[in-house]
Amino acid sequence: MNPSTTTLGRAAAICAPLVSLLFASGAHAQDAPAGPPPEAAEPPPAASEAAQPQALGPFERLPPSAYPEWTTRGIPGGSLWFSGNMHGMPWPYYPKTGIGVSGYAWLDTGYETITRGNATEANSKFLVSQGRAVLRITPTYSDRTFYVQAQAELVGNKDQGIAQPNVADLDDLWIRIGEWRKWDLQVGRFEAFEVYHFGMAMDLNTLERDGASDQLHAPPDVYGLRTISYRQNGIGNVALHVYPFPHLRLELLGQFGFDAATSVDTVGGRPALVFDQGWLKIKIEGDARKQFPVFNSSKESRYQRGGSAAVQVVLLQGVEAGVNVAYGLVDHYLPTNANMPNSSMGSFDSPGSTTDTDFGAFLNGMVAPDFIIGVGANYNNETDQAKGKFNQLQAFAALQYLVHKQLFVKLVGAYAKAHIAPGDATTAWDNTMISGRVRLMYLF
Repeated sequence: MNPSTTTLGRAAAICAPLVSLLFASGAHAQDAPAGPPPEAAEPPPAASEAAQPQALGPFERLPPSAYPEWTTRGIPGGSLWFSGNMHGMPWPYYPKTGIGVSGYAWLDTGYETITRGNATEANSKFLVSQGRAVLRITPTYSDRTFYVQAQAELVGNKDQGIAQPNVADLDDLWIRIGEWRKWDLQVGRFEAFEVYHFGMAMDLNTLERDGASDQLHAPPDVYGLRTISYRQNGIGNVALHVYPFPHLRLELLGQFGFDAATSVDTVGGRPALVFDQGWLKIKIEGDARKQFPVFNSSKESRYQRGGSAAVQVVLLQGVEAGVNVAYGLVDHYLPTNANMPNSSMGSFDSPGSTTDTDFGAFLNGMVAPDFIIGVGANYNNETDQAKGKFNQLQAFAALQYLVHKQLFVKLVGAYAKAHIAPGDATTAWDNTMISGRVRLMYLF
């Protein structure tokens, strides 16, 4: 028998029940991670949906109750409703033994143009056609109080710049134990509690999020998001979550592993607190991370520390808004020390040692049933020890409509301007980006 045929047969046998389950009933509007965006946000089903999940053997499409709302998350369909990690409320809430199934798919079609001020990189125009789909599988054991739960998010990517055989990926992969609504211990690949929140746009895996990009020097990003808050490649998280009251959630998160992006070992920590009265949300975190070389032939070292905070409000009139601030320091030492070869530490990297300060704000309003308008802006400022100065302003406006409680249609227009001034003799320059896209998103 052909081994590949056998493998395909086994895969089909495993996937067939899941496919049948997903098409057995109407869709649940429950996801997006951003969160967050979908990558950073995993919101629940629309409250008005009447369709009930159907079970197929041990598999069940996660019901609306799997997405808890101890306090108001935000206006339905708004960015806080989609907020990453559900404002610290643990999900899926599945107090029985079984296998929950959920996920999402989105497709973006749009255009982006970047005018660059440096002499070596040409201006660019992109026609954007990309997408992402996630099938989430959550096996759970529970006696209705104590539980053991695992989760894997299988990802399919659609990107015109990536060869089709290379588009399989993985988001979440974790195991969690605990007592429902009291505490849990989570280990694996997952996102930390969200603090810094962008609003209705600047979603992960979009060109608008990168802003006025530049190959010579990337514009600054919000401190700590990509280096500790989001899922890390090669680095695992372990977090203790405590829920002393419905409106207070605590996370003590540690990191350990190999950072594939910089090829160094990493240890770090990030305590975070969410105070959530529903209409008022206060979030704060502090973090520190130390990186050191894998091989003793290198003397590289990187130490970052900082924090972020946010205040968000949700009004009964269908309005939500928030402000963010972040601050961080990075000290970097090079792999070698040219002047002292036997030194225990490499030469100080002045351009790579930075101070970051970031500010952001957003405002969303439901102007008609299922129709939301959102605006927002974000400003990043970075200086380095070589007297380099870099900043970027990003702003957006978004219109979103929910079609038949099933399909989110979102139009986003974005603008970014970056100022890049290296500390050497290089002349400073500016980049400007303008973009627009339409997103179709289906949640189940």
